[in-house]
Amino acid sequence: MRSGALRHIISILSIGEVRDATGGFSDGETLLAETMAEIKPITGGERFMSNQVFADATSQIRCRFVAGVTPKHKIKFVDRYFDILNVQNKDERSRELIIIAKEVL
Repeated sequence: MRSGALRHIISILSIGEVRDATGGFSDGETLLAETMAEIKPITGGERFMSNQVFADATSQIRCRFVAGVTPKHKIKFVDRYFDILNVQNKDERSRELIIIAKEVL
């Protein structure tokens, strides 16, 4: 892994019910991990449906290995959020993850 290219700090979030201040539950996010990453756009475009334009942006996120990351998690980078589409443990060595993610616009 080329550590010099991992220059962004991302947060991997678990989305679901969290306990609020009153003791009840509400939808929220819980931090699974923060790690260094490289984010590269791999596709982008716009679709026109029902008289509206929809933008698509898919990225490849390369980061240090974090156990338990699945498509049920989300990634936050500064003020951008990504839905995880696919997670690959590069070379099955548990050192690096390659994540394909779609930016939530």
